[in-house]
Amino acid sequence: MAARYLLTSEKNGVALSPLLLAALRFSIASLFFLFPLWRALKQRHVTLRALLVMALLGQLAFSLYYWLQYIGIQETDASISAVLGIGLIPIFTALLARITGKERWGWLFLMCLILGFLGVALVGFQKPPALHPGFFLGVLCLVVNTFLFALYTHLSKQWMQEDIPPVVMTAGTMISGAIGLLFLSLLHPSDWRVIIYLSKVQWAAILFLAVGCSALAYFAYNAALSQMDASRVTIYFYFEPVISIVLAIVLLGEQLTWQTVVGAVAISGAVIVAHAIGRQMHSNR
Repeated sequence: MAARYLLTSEKNGVALSPLLLAALRFSIASLFFLFPLWRALKQRHVTLRALLVMALLGQLAFSLYYWLQYIGIQETDASISAVLGIGLIPIFTALLARITGKERWGWLFLMCLILGFLGVALVGFQKPPALHPGFFLGVLCLVVNTFLFALYTHLSKQWMQEDIPPVVMTAGTMISGAIGLLFLSLLHPSDWRVIIYLSKVQWAAILFLAVGCSALAYFAYNAALSQMDASRVTIYFYFEPVISIVLAIVLLGEQLTWQTVVGAVAISGAVIVAHAIGRQMHSNR
């Protein structure tokens, strides 16, 4: 909701471009991780190889991820973006973990993934998508975008198991990603002129995205990855569209529909069963 407000704030005379918003958001968020990364480097807890790995992951999870995501959002619509951008991440993550032999799960867990995806689709497709030139390019960008994040999840978990703490992993990847986004945003330097016209409310929204949705959220995500199977962590992504719609109903007065209720029930059931399966598999190891 904060991002939508900043990207469509034309009533205030200022609307940020998607790339500028991403660059601002992660540049501010990365400031919180400068000290942890500097301390890790000073104490030689991070090797040159690990630093290069985190730089690569930062480009996957931030620069390329948000660049493709925003192309997808611009060329499709909110429903397609929600279904593909969120619904495919747990599926791609689970498939990568299974293919590489990092996780073993059966058909019941696969059914949970499919049920969760259908729940997201039911919530997202409450309005038919508008087809236009560039639509399928947007769909392709969203699919590639979700695969990149799944790849980031798989690789970051693997390297955190090689004694890279979650806070250092978050620091290295986010700082690298912020640098990449800044370089991309400089391709359109005129976009930066609007910063001086931002209101206090808009700056508060940017800080919320930077602190809450970036610094805290990505650290919590990496911390969860260091303790749980990747497929179990990413299946909670299915709750995102449901929570967004509930907030829209409460804060914006939007209407509750039967699709939202049924989709939320399907997502909740899928997450609960998948979590139970994951706990049983972990206890049997």
